[in-house]
Amino acid sequence: MSEPTADFLASIKALIRSELVTINTSVEGEVVDYANGLATIRPLATKRFPDGDTLAFPLLYNVPMRWPSFNGGKCGIKGPIRAGDRVLIVFAQQATDGTDDERSFDISDAYAVPCGNIIAGQSSNNDDMVMWFGSAYIKLTADGKMEINAPGGTKTIAPSNELTGTATIKGITKMDGGFESSGTAKNNGKDIGSGHTHTGGTISGKTGPVV
Repeated sequence: MSEPTADFLASIKALIRSELVTINTSVEGEVVDYANGLATIRPLATKRFPDGDTLAFPLLYNVPMRWPSFNGGKCGIKGPIRAGDRVLIVFAQQATDGTDDERSFDISDAYAVPCGNIIAGQSSNNDDMVMWFGSAYIKLTADGKMEINAPGGTKTIAPSNELTGTATIKGITKMDGGFESSGTAKNNGKDIGSGHTHTGGTISGKTGPVV
């Protein structure tokens, strides 16, 4: 049997390349519009063919946005999507519309994963686990600390809150409701709890300073 000629091998390679160029895997995209979990996305890549021709991807409509979720969807992470946000567009290997269509890697079977802009906030932080929104952030550090920066304030809604350890509050503390405590209560180093005493005392009921 004779060996394949160079022309024959070149033809086979060209055929393979022509088939591979029709396969869509993943490309970067830019959000044009987003509502109710579906996005209109402009792919930022250009198809290049073996003969040198190029073809821009069309706008992709109704592309599902995928978010990290866990425990059967009972918990996860989600953020606001705006026009201009960068995403990774992934093209599924099989039809995603529930049909028996044998198409593969088709642009109609795309979904998007938010991947952020290169200059996004906290991009230079390579030491901590950070979740941020503008200048607000929650940071978990490698040494086990948590830092919360909330320029707009924080609000906790819970039937009860439990703190274990020492709480240091810098600023004014305001309370609307009752206050109960056990143990020693001190102000400026002096006991003001249930067992504290005062000096002096008058008929009018006025007493001297706390002892």
